[in-house]
This record gives sequence, structure tokens and C-alpha cells, in this order.
Amino acid sequence: MNSSKENEMLRSICDELGIPNLVEILAETPLRRLQPILINAWKRRSAERKATDVLDEYDSKKQFYGVGSIPQNQLMDFAQICYSAVPSNFDFVEMSPIAPFAVNAVLSNISQNKTLSTIRGSEVVGDATTQLSLECASRRKKLFAGVASVMKDVHLCSSQRVVRLQPFDSSKGYMQHFNLFGLCSGGRNSASRAFAIEWIKEHISILLDMLMALGRKKYLFYDISVRISDLRFIEQIASFLKIPRDSMIRQSADEDFNFFREFKVDFPEEVETMSSISAENFVRCGLVDQTAYFSHLEEGIISPIRKKYQNVRFCFDFSRKDGLGYYPHICFHIFAKTRDGRCLQLADGGAVDWLAKLLNNKKEAMVTSGIGSELIQKFFNPEA
Repeated sequence: MNSSKENEMLRSICDELGIPNLVEILAETPLRRLQPILINAWKRRSAERKATDVLDEYDSKKQFYGVGSIPQNQLMDFAQICYSAVPSNFDFVEMSPIAPFAVNAVLSNISQNKTLSTIRGSEVVGDATTQLSLECASRRKKLFAGVASVMKDVHLCSSQRVVRLQPFDSSKGYMQHFNLFGLCSGGRNSASRAFAIEWIKEHISILLDMLMALGRKKYLFYDISVRISDLRFIEQIASFLKIPRDSMIRQSADEDFNFFREFKVDFPEEVETMSSISAENFVRCGLVDQTAYFSHLEEGIISPIRKKYQNVRFCFDFSRKDGLGYYPHICFHIFAKTRDGRCLQLADGGAVDWLAKLLNNKKEAMVTSGIGSELIQKFFNPEA
């Protein structure tokens, strides 16, 4: 539901109740005063519920309440394979199923409508990596007392079930609740160290090692590809074409919407090496020459791991729009084809500004990534 329809619906409800400014009153009431009212209201409602009502709701909303599509023992086996590929400098943590209220809205600009909020001022975890980022920030904060320790990185990983409220295409293997395996790395940027480049490279390597480990367990991945992007590029293109940013973000989740084709952008959508692009390509799109910058990314991220994973295709994806508002700049996708030729996204990651926000320190940097545990088992495990 878009914001105008949502506001219209709320106005109608408030007028019907005879309190036109009810939403404003509730939004401005301190939580310590609002929370007891909400708790008591739901307690009264619960007194009217019957056991049959509970079961009817469970059966009618299996996409939220029902069992996952993969048996739990298989999920545990999958997680163990993934853990076996994670370096020893990562801490394996079991996170809570709830998080502080608005963590996703504050850190990653995700609408609160897509998160399951609770009346007690918290929310059900909707993103494994934002939850990990809180623990990472808490640990980094404790290191600030010492000059030497502040340069110590924090690396965390976890397998976690998440819940999201936006509708998903079930034909693509998506559910409202699903398991993600997340990685989170936080540390200090310095004049001699570009944290994002260093740890995006490491996260990609770890995720590819996971796929290799799964392959040894008879999972079948065809034509694996790693696609590197910098979302500032497509924002610059949109600015040159005078496309409103809000419109871009609304289209960002539509997998079938191709920005370059829709707006006839005269620029390669993908290239495997920057040697195939010249300054002229950028100038034609009203941009300054960025070949040196992307060549730097190629040298720092792609070239070192391309040598190790020679059967994986690496490229720059200039047309990526997915993640606008979430990743401020460098990010990546990992794709693979199934036995029947479908190309599916397996993993997503990139540099985020969450640690800088949480610690109010622009020198703090963070890289997060996640892999879709259930989607991989559904489409790439021949025994599933």
C-alpha cells in the first residue's frame, strides 16, 4: 500500500472513531505511557479468543505461522557446512529473535511497514545482518578505551530465521519467514586501509568457499557469477536523466524492471574487466570519467579472487538498482543457475554505514553479507 492510500485509510478510521487526530496522538505519546494501554487492549482481546479461533488463524496464514519449507535437521546440516567455510577470526553467535524497535528503518531505510513490530517497543528480526551489526557495534564500542584495541576488527556470523511482511513470489521459493546465514565485519578505516574493499573481497571469498563446500555435498551450482556494483553510479545516471530518486527506489525491488533498457541508457550493463570501457562511455552519460575508480575496485576485489576461483565469472554490474537506500556505495551479488537453467540470486552483500551511525564515528566501517539458506536447498540440492 502506498503512503497516500495508507493515509486515506487511517483518516477514514479515525473519523469513524470520532478522533480525527488519533494517529498523531498515539505517535506522540511516550512509549512508557502508550505501552500499558496497548498491552491491556490486547489482553482484553485475548480473553475473547477461543482455541478454534487460534487454529483457524494459524491455518489461514500458514505463510507467516506455518512450518518452513525445509526440515529443521537439513537446515542445521546446511548451517554446519557454511560454518566450516568461515575463518576462525569470526565469532559464531546465536542472536535473539527480536531486535530494538526501528533498527531496520534507522539503519537501512527499510519501511517499518515491512517489519513485524511489537506492542512492547521491539520488532521481530527481519534482517540477520542489522541484528549482527548491533552486536558488532557494542563490541567495537568497548574497544574504544584503548588506542591499540580500537584497530581490532570484529567479525560475526550467524544462522537466523527472519520474518518480513512484504509479499513475496512463492514460485521463486520465497516465504514470509525464512532462514538466512549472515556475516558481519566491522573495523576502522585509515589512510592506509580501505576497510570496505578489503572485507568485501573476504566476504565474497567466504561465500564462494561455502558454495564449494556445498558442492562437495552434492549441491549443484551451474555458472556461478559474482557481480560487483557501486550504487552511486546508477544514482548519478538517474540524476542526469532527471529521474526522481523515490521513483528509482520504488522500482528497485522489481526484478523484471531493467533500468538501462527502460530509459535507453547508452552504457554497458556488465563488463568483466574495466579494460573494455573507456572514458567516452562515462562522458556520453553526462558523467565524469570513473575508469580509474572502477579499475581500483577491480584490482582490490576482483583480481585477487578471480585467480583463486577460476570457474566463477566475475564482472561489474552497472545496471544494478536493487539495494538503493540500503547500500550507500559498493555492493555485490552472487548468482548461479539451476539444473533447469534458472538464474537465481544466492547471496547479497556490501559496505554499509551502520557502524558509523551506531557509534557516531565516520571512521568506523562495516561490511555485511547474507546467503539464502532455504532457497539454495530448494533449488540446488538434488536430494531436497
